[in-house]
Amino acid sequence: MAQSAMLKEERHQQILNILYASGKVNVEELTRVFGCSHDTIRRDLSELEEQGILKRVYGGAIPWKRPAPGIDARKNVDKDEKYLVARKAVELVHPGELIAIDGGTTNTLFVSLLPVSIRLRVVTNSFPVAEELRKRPNADVTFLGGHYNKGSQTTVGELVLSQLKDYRFDQCFLGAYAVDAKRGVSVPYPYEDEAPVKKYLAENCRELNVLCDNSKLDKEANYIVCPLERITHLVCSRRVPEEMKKRYLNKII
Repeated sequence: MAQSAMLKEERHQQILNILYASGKVNVEELTRVFGCSHDTIRRDLSELEEQGILKRVYGGAIPWKRPAPGIDARKNVDKDEKYLVARKAVELVHPGELIAIDGGTTNTLFVSLLPVSIRLRVVTNSFPVAEELRKRPNADVTFLGGHYNKGSQTTVGELVLSQLKDYRFDQCFLGAYAVDAKRGVSVPYPYEDEAPVKKYLAENCRELNVLCDNSKLDKEANYIVCPLERITHLVCSRRVPEEMKKRYLNKII
C-alpha cells in the first residue's frame, strides 16, 4: 500500500516536471511514458487539479497559476532567459556591500557569473548559491541554518527567521516564481514555507532586486511576498512594451 502510494507520488512529480518543461501534458503521451491506463492518468490529473496545481483541458492539462516543480526540474527550463536576467543582475552588485541572496535557479546562475575576485559579504539560505560562492575566495558567506526544503534546496522556518532578525541588507536579490502588477511577488504551493523568509528579506533591505524572466510576469500564486512598490529593480530577461513598463511602475530593467 505504502509503495503504491509512493509510486503515485513519484508519478505525480514526473507529470509536473513534464508540465512545466513543456507548458502542457497530454493524456495519450502520459499513458505511453508511464505504461499505465488512461483512467489512471485521468485520476492523476484530477487529483492534481483538486490541489490547485493544474487545470484540466480537453485531452490533457495546463498549469494553473504559477506553482512550480523542484529546483532540479527547473534548472534547464528557459536557461537562455535566466542567463539574460542573471547577467543584468550582476551589473547591480556593488563590491563590499552586505547582500542577501535567496534560492532559485536564476539566483544560482547569477552568482555563478559574479567575478571570482569580487569582495562581498553575503547571507544566503540556498545550498546551490552557497556552493557557487565557495568558489569566490573574497566572498564572506553566512549560511542560514534551518529546516531543509528539498524541493527548493533552501533552509526555511523559524530558525532562519531568528537568524535574520539583526540584519539590514544593502541589497537583496530575490528569486521570483510569479510577479503581478497588482498583487506583487508571490509564491506557489508547495513552496509556501519560503514566503516568510522572502518576505523578511524584502522588508529588510535598502534595495530589493527581484530576478524574474518575462514568462513570470502577469502571473500570480497563492502566497504574497511583497507589493510591487517595495521593489527597486524588477530584473527581466527582455524589454517590454512601454504600457507594460508603466503598469509595473517603471521597475522593469
